[in-house]
Amino acid sequence: MCESHAFLLEDGKESLILEDVVNIKEEGGSVQLTNIIGEEKTLDAEISVIDLLNHRIVLVPK
Repeated sequence: MCESHAFLLEDGKESLILEDVVNIKEEGGSVQLTNIIGEEKTLDAEISVIDLLNHRIVLVPK
């Protein structure tokens, strides 16, 4: 499978936000994540890293 896990990096620590992310949309200063079952999370954040090889998305708060 090609899904990735999304993490939020705060104070040097990564916390899991959403597993099995299949869609990332950046719009209006926020990032919307959707996983394989249609669950959505929208965060006031910026994309720091998208590591497709290791299936990781790292966001940082604005």
